[in-house]
Amino acid sequence: MNRKLGTAVFMMVACTFGPMTAIAEEDSEQEATIDVTGSGETATHECKPDSTVEITGASNNITLTGECKSVTVNGSSNVVKVEATRLISVTGMSNTVTWKRGHGKSKPKISRTGMDNKVTQEK
Repeated sequence: MNRKLGTAVFMMVACTFGPMTAIAEEDSEQEATIDVTGSGETATHECKPDSTVEITGASNNITLTGECKSVTVNGSSNVVKVEATRLISVTGMSNTVTWKRGHGKSKPKISRTGMDNKVTQEK
């Protein structure tokens, strides 16, 4: 009897909280946060002007189109191409970030910590 009651309670809780989880995911999409975590990932993501991007891991090859608010790269041997951003922060080792332009006429603010990290403007 207790096992059936426990199962019924679990199902009620799952049904109740399921829609709340979906709403939370939609809210986080509206905040325009792009998180890339892993190793050996190859992907292209479209930024919006309020997008914050965080790339964490090793040997990822990421292309960011559109305008990003900020791009943060943590880890090693990541290759990131950015169309436009206000801020680039790189931590780790042997990461390469190439950017085309900042917002408006300003160049992005750049912060590098670690060894052999390269941040350059595409010509």
